[in-house]
Amino acid sequence: MTKAFRTFLTAVLLLFVLPPQAQAQEPYPLFAYYYIWYEKSSWNRAKSDHPALGDYSSDDSRIMREHITKAKSAGITGFIVSWKSTPALDRRLETLANIARAEDFRLAIIYEGLDFYRNPLPLEKVAADFALFRTRHGTDPAFTLFGQPLVIWSGSWKFSAEQISQAAQPVRDKALVLGSEKSAEDYERIAKVVDGNAYYWSSLDPQRDPKAADKLAAMSAAVHRHNGLWIAPFTPGFDSRLLGGERVVERNDGATLRRLYDVALSSSPDALGLISWNEFSENSHVEPSVNHGDRYLTVLRELRSSAVPDLGPLAEDSSAAGTSGHDGMLVLGVCGGALLALAVFLLVRRSTRVAFVGLAGVVTASCMSGTLASDSAGGQDNQERQQNVQQTLYHLGNKPVRSPDAVTIAAAGDIACPPDADGLSKEEREQPRPCREHVTADLVASLAPDAVLALGDLQYPNGSLERFRNGYDHTWGRFKDITYPVPGNHEYGTSGAKGYFDYFGAAAGDRDAGYYSYELGEWHVVALNSECERIGGCGGGSPQEIWLRADLAAHPATCTLAYLHRPRFSSGTHGSNSDYDAFWRALHDAGVDVVLAGHDHDYERFAPLSPGGTADERGVRQFVVGTGGDSNYRIRTPAANGSESRVQGVYGVLSMTLRPDGYDWRFVAEPGAQAADSGSGRCSAR
Repeated sequence: MTKAFRTFLTAVLLLFVLPPQAQAQEPYPLFAYYYIWYEKSSWNRAKSDHPALGDYSSDDSRIMREHITKAKSAGITGFIVSWKSTPALDRRLETLANIARAEDFRLAIIYEGLDFYRNPLPLEKVAADFALFRTRHGTDPAFTLFGQPLVIWSGSWKFSAEQISQAAQPVRDKALVLGSEKSAEDYERIAKVVDGNAYYWSSLDPQRDPKAADKLAAMSAAVHRHNGLWIAPFTPGFDSRLLGGERVVERNDGATLRRLYDVALSSSPDALGLISWNEFSENSHVEPSVNHGDRYLTVLRELRSSAVPDLGPLAEDSSAAGTSGHDGMLVLGVCGGALLALAVFLLVRRSTRVAFVGLAGVVTASCMSGTLASDSAGGQDNQERQQNVQQTLYHLGNKPVRSPDAVTIAAAGDIACPPDADGLSKEEREQPRPCREHVTADLVASLAPDAVLALGDLQYPNGSLERFRNGYDHTWGRFKDITYPVPGNHEYGTSGAKGYFDYFGAAAGDRDAGYYSYELGEWHVVALNSECERIGGCGGGSPQEIWLRADLAAHPATCTLAYLHRPRFSSGTHGSNSDYDAFWRALHDAGVDVVLAGHDHDYERFAPLSPGGTADERGVRQFVVGTGGDSNYRIRTPAANGSESRVQGVYGVLSMTLRPDGYDWRFVAEPGAQAADSGSGRCSAR
């Protein structure tokens, strides 16, 4: 008989041997998510609070020992440690395991299956790391939970059931492998190849998520129906603003922690997952800190010593009558008998897998509540997505269109010459046909678009408000109400692009950022600011790049379009620009379909490209449309890799029809020009 089975059998016997009051006092196992990625320099980035122990390194064994001591004092059973195999994380996990073993403290693993850009790790890497963990820790008593070590696969939703089976099956004789799916329906997809589920819901808000209890109950029922382990999440609060988000869940001096603890308990969990011990960037930590002292360990200590509450629906008053004491004892007797029979049956069968834990969870949940939770999440995931749409930083909502099935846009950049002779450049004076913005404006009018995407350098030479009013406004200004602009380098010829932001107002987004997003029909649209030096950079980890990834994650549309002034790839005078590599990686990772740009005063269309500029059938297609009217540039040879169509010396606009599953494009040239480019594409829907 395994240790886990003995524990289970003891619990079954206690269920009907002990009086009800004593049973209620026995708390569920509680594991706190724990991070070992900290260097001392980590505390200088995206932190509004700091540990009471000081800005530590995760290599410091004294800090680990202090963490375990404090966690145990608050009733925490163990840590769920964030890990994938790297020299630093392997070293730190080994040190933590040694300390946990000595302190009779338990550890589990949450395996980080996604990379920094939220892409799935290569399956070979995952399988190798699982095998390494099994070899090093498969028999380590510090990792013995439910009779075996436990691994949660973070990012399981990015892998197919077949891939999960391929990596996990070789280690499931020595370890339990749980998914991290976000709904009951999602769990069903992988239920046959994992041993349960742990949902990492760090942004759970008792005020904004009134059906959270129903959702967790449905997930619990789905997991237990497949004889799995269910680890229910709860958190003291959340704040994503330093990570580029907007969602904030107030801590309310422990009230949020108390309420969400109760919600987690109401889902009949096999264990509780506290988010988190030390995730300071998301402000979900309970570790004693400068701002909060040990307040949240005190609250946990109180919760762990109190009886399990009988919960009604979250944010609602229950009007149902309670069960009488005699009825409750009758149910308890029947359930006790059922559980004992189950225990004896499993003992005879010598079951050593997780099945008995899940079956017991189902029967226990049924006994305690009188019925199993519904296995329907009631569309909660869609409701969460709609909430995120409203709460994402710099998201401007749904824009009006005539029909979501065919949204027409017109796009171009590099548009209006200065209205005064003093502002004209040598280039504008010497070209034979400059300043054709009135012609391109007439082209836009002929298209009757739902939206106009103005691709930067809209008013030469410096984007002053006076020139916007006396120049751009007299031509393209007639579409101002449906124009969604981005700034170019010439807009910043006026300090802070003040003229640009004053002219367009709220339509240009926050003037300290200049980037934003919105919805056009079924498409998610992202407007980026390519003037990197003005807004804190455009590289990986810059505020805009972090925001971009967060925005794309919060709006996972089938079709997505992004636009900015300067192109990543170009055969024109300015050429390709690697400053936007990080943007392109983020766009490609999220499955963005189309990118529009200007800057080079020509028209160019590219094949779908990878971040490295190679052909990729699931890549991002870029258009350069710097043909809005100011002047023309020559295209260089040889053309940039992936260039499929090029037009020089012609003014025009790009017309696109955005459909729910794809798009059509057509370069509309000025009257009399011999230039044409058109075609269609389907959305990648990665």
